[in-house]
Amino acid sequence: MDTAFGRSRTPEHGLGERPSAACRAEALDLLATAETLTAANPKLGATLDGWRQRVNDLLAGPIADDLATERHMEELAMDFRRQWIDLAHSVVAGEMRSPPIDRLPLLPVSPSVPYLYERILGPREAEKQLKAVEPEVPGWKMAIALFASGMAAITAAITVLRHKSEKYCRVDGHALRLDMFGGYFETLMLLELLNSSDLRCQSFRNLDRVLDRFSRGETDILFLELIAYDWKQTVVDPARVFKALAARPTDRPWVLMVDNTLLGPMFQLGPVLAACGERQPILVMEIRSGLKLEQVGLEFSNVGIIKTLSPEGLDTGRYMDAEQFHKSLVSARKRLGGGLSLSQVAILDAPWIFHPEWTMRHTQAVLDNNRRLAFALSGIRGLFAHVNHPCLSRECELSWAESPIVVMEFQAGDDEEENTRFLLGVIAHEVRRRHLVFHLGASFGFRHHRCEMVRPERYTHPDGKAATFFKVAMGSRSGPSMDGTIELMQELAAFPDFRALRFAYPEIKPERELAVFPDMRSLRLTR
Repeated sequence: MDTAFGRSRTPEHGLGERPSAACRAEALDLLATAETLTAANPKLGATLDGWRQRVNDLLAGPIADDLATERHMEELAMDFRRQWIDLAHSVVAGEMRSPPIDRLPLLPVSPSVPYLYERILGPREAEKQLKAVEPEVPGWKMAIALFASGMAAITAAITVLRHKSEKYCRVDGHALRLDMFGGYFETLMLLELLNSSDLRCQSFRNLDRVLDRFSRGETDILFLELIAYDWKQTVVDPARVFKALAARPTDRPWVLMVDNTLLGPMFQLGPVLAACGERQPILVMEIRSGLKLEQVGLEFSNVGIIKTLSPEGLDTGRYMDAEQFHKSLVSARKRLGGGLSLSQVAILDAPWIFHPEWTMRHTQAVLDNNRRLAFALSGIRGLFAHVNHPCLSRECELSWAESPIVVMEFQAGDDEEENTRFLLGVIAHEVRRRHLVFHLGASFGFRHHRCEMVRPERYTHPDGKAATFFKVAMGSRSGPSMDGTIELMQELAAFPDFRALRFAYPEIKPERELAVFPDMRSLRLTR
């Protein structure tokens, strides 16, 4: 394994230290987060004094690492989230979507943002702050653009590539081709929508097929999910990409697009570009959703990020460099309506969002906890036919063989909607009985832990029957709920089949269990 892409330690030994007093550590973390607002805007920070006093009262005495305290921490975290969103909204609530020219709209912390129409509002300060903390790549120019969501970012990127296709035209006269390896269903559907006669967009679930096309020069734009959202969590091995690149015709320039939403800031692009050597791409776009892992686990606002890079010394008479492409992205953002609203810009104008140290600490905790769950389940043969996580794959020694989710598969004979819904009923029952801070729901990257059943299109068992996947997304929080969730999943995994599970839980009625999950107290904490 190349040291540029390998782990410093094996996955199971690379787990971060778990705090011995997890609830106290989280209380201090939340308090420090709030203090950054006071430092940036004392008047606005003072409005959190009541919330801050509740945290200080908790810290004044001994804090037990128990489920009741952990539930209290969830309440404090969600209340902090709500109060900040209310504060950010209050700052911009009086602003019109097309303000008069003698009106200078304010943001909570950053300088004013004059604009004619909200649709063309440019989040320049947020982009500048994010660029300042993004690692630079020696020998490459870099620009940052923010969008209303990750999907809006991908839409703008592909639209500009199509609109500027003459800058990347093929000598054989054929239309440009974008080939994607990945599995996120909305991205796959988007490629179908954006496929056109001047930019052929096609997605594949087979990495070998994509790299074969790329090696023969058929692909102009290579779009990769480094950890595919394909439920198998397939890991892209850079050695295979470089092998295909070495075989590629030397007269075929190429563009690289990378979606690293599942990895967030943990992925470092520099070593990949350095390894390309003289065969480097003429343009690179690193795209991700900034909602999941870069907002301290509290999901304040949707935001999509495009980091655009180009080699220094690129022939700008023939190709577009990062700065030129960035300008085209900003123009497309206005016309496509993919920009951030004033409300989103205000909410994101918080010192803890995109903060490099807190973002990395939160991301590492999320990835560590999911790796813990994956290892805890990996040796159990029973209810789950397979446990999918990059740390259990052949590419486990890669530094980016990480994921914020663990995905389980069922035996084909057991994979019936009646069974999987029964499992959710059992989980709802046990979470309530054990008082775990655990939710049924989608997405990932939170402080708390979640799970959901997914039955995606186009995924089947060998016999052709539709396949269901059970996804658990461990959050960043250590403590009793993390331990309790892992213990519960191990107990469930140990059942040999659903018949045994039903025998153990004869009283479970999924409709009843799910109807009262979560209880009203939990519901009020999350709304």
